Amino acid sequence: MIIVIGGGPAGRMAAVRLASAGRKVTLLERRALGGQCVHDGCMLICGLNDVARSIRNTEFLRGCGVIDGSVSVRYPEVVRNLEKVQARLSQILERETLDAGVKIEYGVTAKVRDGKVIVDGSVREAEAVVIACGAEMNIPDVPGAGLLGTYTARTIRSMPELPKRMAIIGGGITAAEFAYIFSAFGVEVLLFARHKLLSILPDRMQKAVRRDLSSVEIYEDRTLDAVLGEESVCGVVAGGETFACDAVLFATGMRPSSPHVSGVLKREDGSIVVNERMETSVPGVYACGDVTGAPYFTPVSRLQGFAAADAILGNPRTVDLSRIPFTVVLGLDYTVCPCADESGATFSSPNIAGPGSVWHVSDGSVGSMELTVVPDSGKIVGFSSSGPGTGIVGTYLGYLVRKGVTVHEFSPMLEVHPISDGLYSMIRFAKDHLGND
Repeated sequence: MIIVIGGGPAGRMAAVRLASAGRKVTLLERRALGGQCVHDGCMLICGLNDVARSIRNTEFLRGCGVIDGSVSVRYPEVVRNLEKVQARLSQILERETLDAGVKIEYGVTAKVRDGKVIVDGSVREAEAVVIACGAEMNIPDVPGAGLLGTYTARTIRSMPELPKRMAIIGGGITAAEFAYIFSAFGVEVLLFARHKLLSILPDRMQKAVRRDLSSVEIYEDRTLDAVLGEESVCGVVAGGETFACDAVLFATGMRPSSPHVSGVLKREDGSIVVNERMETSVPGVYACGDVTGAPYFTPVSRLQGFAAADAILGNPRTVDLSRIPFTVVLGLDYTVCPCADESGATFSSPNIAGPGSVWHVSDGSVGSMELTVVPDSGKIVGFSSSGPGTGIVGTYLGYLVRKGVTVHEFSPMLEVHPISDGLYSMIRFAKDHLGND
């Protein structure tokens, strides 16, 4: 029997891979399958952002003089209906997992002590263990952080109604996405970032980000000092200055959830150390996904889950964490595939018009794109693109970049038309500019 702890992307993929190979697998999950992605992260953001974009698009088209009327959000109904969708997603994952032959146990408390699995106080025998218990919200240790009216992505659905004024703490992807969402919902949003907001994005994208967040008051280089209030939130102190608000949303990152695991090598932040086989310092005990530390990306967790399973099955492989493409979802999608340690010639231009962006030609908000190419070989080493749906293009082009594709190989491609991402045209331009085959 192989025991997998955690039913998020990493644990579920490991369990399904092992069971599909004919191994007996028990998956232990405290609540429901799907993990952070389905319940507190990706799907939560996507569901809320769909509503926010509908509101903003309606406002924009009204400004263009092509539609009349206005829209508003009924937040409690949004949450209730979104939770139904999330529950449905979890049910689909459960069916897929059971069909693969995995046994699932819900609502149990599992610990790993020196390689032994203890479930609800009893030791379970296992030939191998996969620890995939994810990460938890990282809440700053400041006065008032536990007051009524403070939330995280995990608890935001419990907010009974929209606040009038919300302080969002954080400068990364989640903070920016929530700022866009709640400002579209009509909330006065103040965003406090310790450093530069979305510093992971290229400078060329920063102007468009600020346009998407134009109704948000952004304070950079501001550290949260305290949350104010007696029983509930009435304000925050950031950078020594006091700001009134009636809700606080912490979007200050995550930390590995491993207090129930001992006897394996960990880093200072609690992340479990693994080798290329995803095996911990204890033979036969593997770890994958967020519990092994950053980057906290669902696709990375899935690949690590597969890798842990493959190592157990005797087919070890390495997970390549270079050039991981990612997307920030605001009014536009901001998709980036970093250049890692390679450099080259960078080509840039505004993006093209297509579905979701035609009307934005009028104000120049169609997005932008950049492509970095090694001049001698034409090898694509990185790109970025902002516009509607760029994450889809980034998924496939990111794979080709990781495989070392060149602009010469890529330029004969036949694109689907119309689309709102013009990286294909940028690749052809780069090929013609370089002039070598």
